[in-house]
Amino acid sequence: MSKSTRVTVTLDPQVAEWARQAADRQNRSLSSVINAALRTTLVHESLTALVIDEEAELGAAYEDVQLTQAAENDASGAA
Repeated sequence: MSKSTRVTVTLDPQVAEWARQAADRQNRSLSSVINAALRTTLVHESLTALVIDEEAELGAAYEDVQLTQAAENDASGAA
C-alpha cells in the first residue's frame, strides 16, 4: 500500500451526514468512504479531460470493419 498523507477537511454538515450514513451502510470508515469518493471523482475528471483523436478513432473503426468483412468472406468461402 502506498504511503498515506493526513489531510484535514471541513465538510458541510449535510455532506458530512451523507458520508457518515454511506460509511455506516457499507461498514467502512468515514475516511475510506471519502477517499473512495475523491478517487472516483479525480479519475472521472481526468478521463473526461482526455482529448479524443477523432481521425484515429475513425481509422480504427474502419480497420475493424475491414477485418470483420475479411473474416466473414473467409468463413463463407470455407463453407
